[in-house]
Amino acid sequence: MLSMKEAGQGRPTDEEIRAEVLRRYNADLVEGFSRISEWCRAHRSREWVASFTDARSAYYAHQNGGDHLQFWTGEIPEGTGADRVIFVFSVGTGMGSMLPQPSGRFDVRLNVPPGLQTDLISFCVTKESRIWQRGEVTLAYDVRRSDWAPGQSPMKLDTHLTEESAATFGIMALQVPKSLVQEGAPTRIDVVPLNRQSSRRWFKLDVDMFARPIFKCNIEPAVEACVAGPLAPEIEDWNVYFGDLHAHTGEEHGSGRSCGTGSLEENYEYGRDVAGIDFIAIAEHDWQLADQDDWNERMEQMDAWNEDGRYVVIPGYEWTSAKYGHRNVYYRDTGWPYFDNNPGPGHNEISLESRSPAELWAALRDCGARALTIAHHPSVGFFPVDWSYMDEEFDRLVEVYSTWGNSEYLGAPVPGTASDRLPGLGALDALKRGHRLGLMASSDGHDGNPGNAQWSHRQPHIHHRLGSGFIAVLADELTRSQIWDAMYARRCYATTGTRIVLDFRVNGAVMGSEIEASAGESNLIRAGVVGTAPVTRLEIVRDGEIIASKECRDISVEIELEDAVREESCFYYLRVLQSDGEMAWSSPIWVDPCRAK
Repeated sequence: MLSMKEAGQGRPTDEEIRAEVLRRYNADLVEGFSRISEWCRAHRSREWVASFTDARSAYYAHQNGGDHLQFWTGEIPEGTGADRVIFVFSVGTGMGSMLPQPSGRFDVRLNVPPGLQTDLISFCVTKESRIWQRGEVTLAYDVRRSDWAPGQSPMKLDTHLTEESAATFGIMALQVPKSLVQEGAPTRIDVVPLNRQSSRRWFKLDVDMFARPIFKCNIEPAVEACVAGPLAPEIEDWNVYFGDLHAHTGEEHGSGRSCGTGSLEENYEYGRDVAGIDFIAIAEHDWQLADQDDWNERMEQMDAWNEDGRYVVIPGYEWTSAKYGHRNVYYRDTGWPYFDNNPGPGHNEISLESRSPAELWAALRDCGARALTIAHHPSVGFFPVDWSYMDEEFDRLVEVYSTWGNSEYLGAPVPGTASDRLPGLGALDALKRGHRLGLMASSDGHDGNPGNAQWSHRQPHIHHRLGSGFIAVLADELTRSQIWDAMYARRCYATTGTRIVLDFRVNGAVMGSEIEASAGESNLIRAGVVGTAPVTRLEIVRDGEIIASKECRDISVEIELEDAVREESCFYYLRVLQSDGEMAWSSPIWVDPCRAK
């Protein structure tokens, strides 16, 4: 252990900690902060600051277009033979306001010697422990303390942070090859906020702990995570991969119409390197696409960015109909045409020429495409989904959550404030109509930050402080075909944008399954959840009714119950609520009466 020796031997010295890190990882352990070089427009707080340590001084860099930090690390040891250096810091990140805030990024740069700049890695504000990786550089953030404002009342964390919705504090560990630094000298590191719009989101670097070195904190989890790098969570037979399948860019390619922010390249890069999602789809509106040639060029970029095992790009676009509702189309591979809902000047108008979902499905069948069509914000009054249209081959999932809010049912938590919500059109309403749909979520981000979207200069009213949604899929490998197949099998679940790990099974069958059971027997329902904040409640839903609820206050929780098999078909799913307001939903499992043989 780096924080304590064996029983009765007390704590290790700094020298012993350094020696242990060198032995384990062939790395030099170095204090991340020794003195400030420049804090251009960043805020220096000299009083007690919000922290998990006893720091009384810190530098706050906000994403306001001008802040940046330059600081010197401790001295790099000489002659140790290490092939890497691990810097450790006491830090914090925060949302900055109860109002929706642009997400942005923080770029970490190395200046060795000053003036010779190396871009190392980027990170973003987060409510949970995270790991970022770029080549041989890894940054791990081990959250040791989390604060979030209850309801709609902002927190006051310290004399500088007077209005805050959510903040985290902990240890950051930055691993770089030793070849990038100079032995026997300190290293200068720059942290530079980057955002297209001004934001109160912030990064904090603690600088004064009364001569109590950073090594006296529990740095071991951050150091271990930094060395291990990002690893997919596991649920028994599956890996869990998180993605955002609904982002828009600012590119119009001759169509004359755009609906987002940034280029395709910038959005793909942000999703991979800053948000750290496993898979993505840039689902531009059909009216954003100029023609089939434009669509073909975009598919070429999808293939160029797709990297199985690291970052999967799912081909997709948004079929946009104000008359019948929006459905996102996702292909199993590239090479297929896109289909406009209403060619001509009408586009998103409610007109007699608007094509129906049935016409979309017929076109997909005619060309032989393997595709999914996923309804988005189904109950939003601007463009509600007409659930009288259903095709089991293509309609396999419904988007229960996005930055538009929760679309589970009318009156559900965190509904968003974008527009009126029409009754009877939510995801649960579609399930109760007999539609067999898995549940997924994505952001519908327009701010150039897929996987971390929250704000849009075009539509700031639609967003709330939870921001992005995620789809999580259970798959063997991170490949385009495996991700798509898991979606088609409904082997997936939805979160409000946090990496909750969720396992839900009925009679051993995984979420998304259709199974049979005999009347008079019992369905064994099991669920396990590992939250990113304390889980406050688990709810088992059967046919829209909560049949079991468990109050909790732990990160890792389970629930198990038996429910009598019914004479008619029914469905079950799991709803998860966390103390910080984040939520998750499993895809349903359908139980049908045994067929006569």
